[in-house]
Amino acid sequence: MHLAHFNIPAHYGVRTERYKLIYYYGEALGSGGAIDRSTPPEWELFDLEKDPYEMHNIYMDPAYSGVVVELKAELERLRDALGDHE
Repeated sequence: MHLAHFNIPAHYGVRTERYKLIYYYGEALGSGGAIDRSTPPEWELFDLEKDPYEMHNIYMDPAYSGVVVELKAELERLRDALGDHE
């Protein structure tokens, strides 16, 4: 529910044992109870082994670029499997 709880934008993501990748797409998409106001898209990546409290977004860190590519591919695979093409 876009912005309805704690002002958090609509998002989806994928998690492995070590990493969490989140994409905030920031659109209500007609969801009931959501606030119909767009927010800029944003990515977050967390290394849950090194940062279990998710305090440091490492999405732009070049050392994790391979992880970003892999997790984005997995996220796209899951979206395709679910027919999520909004």
